[in-house]
Amino acid sequence: MLLLIGRFGLFVGVFLVLACTLMAVFTSPGTAEFVISVVTIGIGLVVLALGLLALLLERKRQE
Repeated sequence: MLLLIGRFGLFVGVFLVLACTLMAVFTSPGTAEFVISVVTIGIGLVVLALGLLALLLERKRQE
């Protein structure tokens, strides 16, 4: 089950980071949309790190 959660977190984190990075590139700095995109990139990186942590814990448990 932890493997499934880790994979889902990994995919969601990658999607958030890529989509919001693309949005941040096309919006002008200083606008609300830019700030929201940058904050969402940070949230995506946290979700990505948690997904990787879940995958590593599951692989360590299987050993």
